Amino acid sequence: MKKHLLSIFILGCMLSMNAQDYTKFQIQRATMFSTYIADQMELNDSQKEFVYEVMLARVYNSNAKIKAENLTSQKDKQAVYTAEYKNAQQKLAEEFGPKMARKMMSLSNESRKKADNK
Repeated sequence: MKKHLLSIFILGCMLSMNAQDYTKFQIQRATMFSTYIADQMELNDSQKEFVYEVMLARVYNSNAKIKAENLTSQKDKQAVYTAEYKNAQQKLAEEFGPKMARKMMSLSNESRKKADNK
């Protein structure tokens, strides 16, 4: 119940911010990543919010670059995803240190694979 309320709060905060227009998919993806990471690493609310913001930026920036450059090949898209992965890992490392950042990014991939296999 607590994590549902936190997710709703974060979602509400993000929707109220009009700086960028996030799609429902982007918000759901970032929520999935951050919730999974927070549950696995037992993060507090402020840490979870920071992770959510990094993951949302990762998803948003990837989609924006792919659309802006009209990328269609999987190879080109993968290059964008890799660059955004590294960028997100760097932001997390600045906040949590490199070891925790690598673990968080590994967990985000794990959650993505689990969701994609459903």
